[in-house]
This record gives sequence, C-alpha cells and structure tokens, in this order.
Amino acid sequence: MKATGLKSHYQLVLAITLFLFRCTDKPKDLQWDKVRIDSTISRNAVFQQLDQQQEITSFPEIPDSLLRRTSDVAYYTSQQMDSLNNPYAKFNNCRAYLSKPDNLIINIGSSDGFTGHGFIIKCKDGRFHTEAYLFSDNITENEREPIHTILYQKLTLNKMTYVIGDSLYGYIKFKSLEVNSVEDTVVHTGKGHFRAVVKADFRKD
Repeated sequence: MKATGLKSHYQLVLAITLFLFRCTDKPKDLQWDKVRIDSTISRNAVFQQLDQQQEITSFPEIPDSLLRRTSDVAYYTSQQMDSLNNPYAKFNNCRAYLSKPDNLIINIGSSDGFTGHGFIIKCKDGRFHTEAYLFSDNITENEREPIHTILYQKLTLNKMTYVIGDSLYGYIKFKSLEVNSVEDTVVHTGKGHFRAVVKADFRKD
C-alpha cells in the first residue's frame, strides 16, 4: 500500500476513535430514552438466519469465515437512492464495548478503510441515545460539528446491564435529522435486530 493510502487509513481510524470518545460522555442536551428489556429476544428467528451468514468485517478487522453475521439492521440515509430496496442497507456489523463499567457503546455500521458509516447507540443508567455518523479519508480542519435531532428512537435489549464477555442481543428502530458540516439536511433511518459479544474497550478491537 502506498504511503498516501496508509495516511488516509490512519486518518479514518483516528476520526472514528475521536467520535467514539465523544460518545462516552452524557451531554444534558441530548435526547435520552428508556431502554426496553426483553429477555427472550435472542430466540427471535432472525438470529437463526444470521447463523447461516458470514460476518461482514470492517477495516482494520481481518476477515474470518467462521464468524457469523451480527447485524440484520437496515440503515440508510435520505441521500441514498431506493433506500428501502437497497441491498447494501444491511451491509453492516455490530460491535459492543464497555468504555466504563456503566457506559455501553453499540456500534452498528461498516468501514472499508476509506469511508465509514453507521450509527452509535450509547446506553447509560437504563437510558440510551442514538447518533448516526459518516467518515471519509477526506478530512479537513475546522469542519462544522454536525447537529443531530432525534425524531424517534426505540431500543430493546436482552438485559439491562452487561459485563465483559456477555452476549448482547437487541432491536433498534430510530429516525433522526442531521445538519451536516456543509449545512445539508440528511435523514438517517435504522431498523432491525443485532447481536454482539461485549468487549472491554473499542481501542483494543
């Protein structure tokens, strides 16, 4: 890989890391809603279907043919054409981390080393907040911080609290508006089931 390509990869990883760090706090002006609990959600037939599919990996992960799909979530934006019928709407995976004992971060999305997209679900004290993201290797200084507004968000998990190594199962349904860095308005929509093994820290992934 050329030096310029490596630089772009490192910039993308840095941008994603900084975004996840920003999600570890709980600003008072964000919309936080109550997490619903369904201890039987892991029995949903969709997870049996995911067992038959190979996992979608993201940069810098190493593909592993033994890994099974972690996400059936359809995620798309108003900038995508024919979003509901777009086969790439479900082209994502799920990762879950405990950044602190009581801060659970669920990342549903994908990246290819040049771009990354998806959304973060942050859970704390039985409540959650959802925020979409989009990264590219075209990073410029002094970009305007995107403004997100939740239209609705509903989250169901298999239990309220987790420890490292727990199996997490869930269902998300959300819709939000984003005014991005160039002041375009983008609608983000996500809906579907997901699962993950909770890890200690996203920086160790």
